[in-house]
Amino acid sequence: MRLKRRGSGVSLYNINEELKKYIKDNFNIQELSPPLFYNSSRGIRFELGEDSLGIEQAQYMKRVYYRSLRLFKEVFSLNDSIFLVWIVDADNKEKMRPTGVIKKYIKDNALKYYLGVEEIQREENGFLKMVLKCRVRDVRVEKILEAIANQDMNIYPKLKCECYFISIDKKIIYNMYDDRGLDMVASSADDLIPIYNQYEEWILSYDKDEIINKLGLDEEIGEI
Repeated sequence: MRLKRRGSGVSLYNINEELKKYIKDNFNIQELSPPLFYNSSRGIRFELGEDSLGIEQAQYMKRVYYRSLRLFKEVFSLNDSIFLVWIVDADNKEKMRPTGVIKKYIKDNALKYYLGVEEIQREENGFLKMVLKCRVRDVRVEKILEAIANQDMNIYPKLKCECYFISIDKKIIYNMYDDRGLDMVASSADDLIPIYNQYEEWILSYDKDEIINKLGLDEEIGEI
């Protein structure tokens, strides 16, 4: 799908094709889809909320918001160039129009002219994929992360879709799937190991052995 800036008559590059080539070249992934951690060779799965039993919702969500933003800032700086990708299933796409997404979560409304939109299929299910290439400073990051965390809660705003932040230069993908956790994958394990070491206590224990394997840390342990 080729985009045209409204009123200019000038065709822009196909951002969807650029994204596909980028993730294929750097992550050996044909298409973004959940669960990102299991679909990738090098990654970490973080637990955001931990056990919510016995914890008031406000306290639980405060922890989710804090961890998701803290991990985001470990990877991204304000001037980083990113692909921002939303994927919404066909049942919800009428509730999540591209222009509405831009208005709520992007600071510069003019960026709507550069939003790539295409319909994709996964088996027999249809989805709408929206792709924007911009800088972190153009995005209301905290608002997006909170809306993703709220999607299964009786809290607004909600953002019920897949959302991927991709650092173009650092070659890292950040995908928070809901209040329970987030996946972080990279082209090189070396870029994730410092984050693993600093936030090991936030690692999802169920997947810890696989995380260690994906990062090549089992080899280091074997050499000790």
